Amino acid sequence: MGLTRQDLARAGLKLLNEVGLNGLTLRLIGQELGVKAPALYWHMKNKQELLDEMATQMYRDYTADRPVRMENGDWEEFLRTRSYVLRQMMLEYRDGAKVFSGTFFTEEQLPNATPVQQFAEAGFDAGKAERALFTLYSYVIGFTIEEQAVYPMPGERDERYPEMDTDARFEDGLAILLAGIRAFLSDGAS
Repeated sequence: MGLTRQDLARAGLKLLNEVGLNGLTLRLIGQELGVKAPALYWHMKNKQELLDEMATQMYRDYTADRPVRMENGDWEEFLRTRSYVLRQMMLEYRDGAKVFSGTFFTEEQLPNATPVQQFAEAGFDAGKAERALFTLYSYVIGFTIEEQAVYPMPGERDERYPEMDTDARFEDGLAILLAGIRAFLSDGAS
């Protein structure tokens, strides 16, 4: 049986913790899989396609047993939970947030990937919900990129930075953002 895009993504994620994003190459993945790099170009044209597949695989693996659905119209708890799940997923990997940033999912119907419909079903304007979700998504990724600069390896702080309670900082930022989203969406709720 031949290699699949998912095989390459899983090998890339494994190597990510060892070499980081800057050290990750298709050649290195080929070595990990025991094939020459040109064979990998059949599946991935470039590193961006690899990152797209890796981000999709990260999301697929992490959310497989963590369905996040809006319950009883409680959108704030829904967004809080989604934010924590996304952050934890990225923190599982060295440079995980950088991998996830700016990528496109390679699978059209990933579970829980498009929550705008849930907001529309709860009576919110879909356009406003999409903008609010994008803003929240950008905060979580940006915060986690900065967090991983301080802790480049999970649990290991770069000594140039002081110790900090990143969980508390994340929660404070999330609370501020949710308050803003509440005000923003209030005009679009039915």
